Amino acid sequence: MDLNWTAITIATAVVMGILGTAIGIAFAISIVTGIFGGLYLPKNVCLIGPVIGGLIAGHMVGGRYIDGLVNGGISAGIAGLIALPVLLYLLWDKINTAITSSGYQLPPGSFMTVAIVSAFTGFAMFFVLGIIGAIIGVAIKNRSSS
Repeated sequence: MDLNWTAITIATAVVMGILGTAIGIAFAISIVTGIFGGLYLPKNVCLIGPVIGGLIAGHMVGGRYIDGLVNGGISAGIAGLIALPVLLYLLWDKINTAITSSGYQLPPGSFMTVAIVSAFTGFAMFFVLGIIGAIIGVAIKNRSSS
């Protein structure tokens, strides 16, 4: 049995190009809205970014729900893993001032502990929100293509 390796290579490159684009767009939207939304917008508006990123990734990938879940969830989750510690770093002076003015003193090295916890929390929150967006995106794609 002879395989047409050129066709297989081209098909794989096209599929990976679509998946890479979907993951990249979802990641970019999630991280930008996560960081800038947390700094400049009202409370919890930054949480719409992973939903929008997952929705776009799910719609671009389309077809099976599991593909949308993987692409939307993982890309949004990794964005949350990065965005929340960066946001924490940018706002650390305000957080430290608020805690110190209330009478408590943070121990040395507390930033790293809080950053690690916020990274895992950010991954979990953004992952779930990315999955929700991806489910909606795949459903829209399936509904519009049939």
